[in-house]
Amino acid sequence: MGKGKLVAAIALVASMPLLPACVVEAGMGAGLGMAVSSPPPAPMNEGRPPPPPGHATWIAGYWHWTGMQYTWIPGHWDVRAGVWRPPRYSLREGTYFYEPGAWSRAER
Repeated sequence: MGKGKLVAAIALVASMPLLPACVVEAGMGAGLGMAVSSPPPAPMNEGRPPPPPGHATWIAGYWHWTGMQYTWIPGHWDVRAGVWRPPRYSLREGTYFYEPGAWSRAER
């Protein structure tokens, strides 16, 4: 075995403990979302601070699926051109699905 192949084999074996931590997400078609282990927890109660000067959209807090668990994303003001669509959670045929929130272009 050449020195280059030996180094590559050692690197591969050394990286194997990291593989269980990798998260692979299948591509999501429109309205499909990704399969998750459970529904999100109940939304947290949080106040809405006054908006900043200028045009801003309030993004209500929501539970985001990280690939391993839900993480709370606090509500906040965002200054972007477009329309915010909040995340969607659904139950289909006994499986829970999560579809992340997204910005779309403002309709004219």
